[in-house]
Amino acid sequence: MKKTNMHAPLTALLAALLTLTLAAACGNVGEEGGSGPSGSSGDESAIIVGSKNFTEQYVLGELYAQSLEAEGLNVETKLNLGSAQIADKALRSGQIDIYPEYTGTALVDILGYDGENLATPEATYQKTQKLYEERELATTMLQPADFNNTYGVFVTREVAEEQNLKTLPELAEASPDLTFVAFTEFLSRPDSYPNMKKNYPAFDWEDIFTVNSIGGPIYQGVLQGEGEVGIGFTTDAQLASDDLVVMEDPKSIWPSYYPAPVVRGDALKKNPKIKEVLASVNETLDADTMRQLNAQVDIDRENPEDVAQEYLEKEGLVN
Repeated sequence: MKKTNMHAPLTALLAALLTLTLAAACGNVGEEGGSGPSGSSGDESAIIVGSKNFTEQYVLGELYAQSLEAEGLNVETKLNLGSAQIADKALRSGQIDIYPEYTGTALVDILGYDGENLATPEATYQKTQKLYEERELATTMLQPADFNNTYGVFVTREVAEEQNLKTLPELAEASPDLTFVAFTEFLSRPDSYPNMKKNYPAFDWEDIFTVNSIGGPIYQGVLQGEGEVGIGFTTDAQLASDDLVVMEDPKSIWPSYYPAPVVRGDALKKNPKIKEVLASVNETLDADTMRQLNAQVDIDRENPEDVAQEYLEKEGLVN
């Protein structure tokens, strides 16, 4: 099969987006030094907010940290920790006190649930919350925001039209002639690629091109001709491009992925206002809002700290 080195129909806007790196967008995210939401001073009395290693997590982490600090709490950040497992390990070891997680990710990848998909997002949350609180180290998942950041398997419009691809079953049948661009964690997590293979066994890619980070590197890989298919998230700003087509999932194979703060029980007991403050932030968020905030980082190249501050001020959550 002849592969395309550059998908010409992709817009100039998307091209500009995909050439940037998250490191440039996020400035000193994840670095230690200083105090307050931009760094870590080592103060043992501080509430330490962490995050995983992609744009939406940086923004959510900053929203949590800045809103808590505005209520007079002593807050530090350790963003850009890595995968869900790494962030959870940091939580359990006391390196962080809070980080944003997704209900389905926590349920399957962290808490080891291997049953059928639960019927509703609320049922997924309730089961996840129960399993967190039953762990040896008590942790709590607070009320999620009201949007589902689920997977979106996308194909360039050029390939979708050439091969008449609209659904995951159709893509599975075409997969032996296509290369899939995915982040490493997706290929091994039980709710992710193994879940795709279980429900659509015909998936058998010509090749799989892996990247180490979610988001921009995947879209960049597709743009640069490393593959024709990629995995994204439905709140990614990039998926708004007319030059990408998200495949329909007739079996609804993904769990619910609603973002929610996961908090160490001792931190919540010591600072009970955490629950109310973070609930006030989550109440303002929906899928369109989150996509716009992600776009400010990924497309407009703004720093997540600045994006979060501007949003919280606009919503009247900080002065």
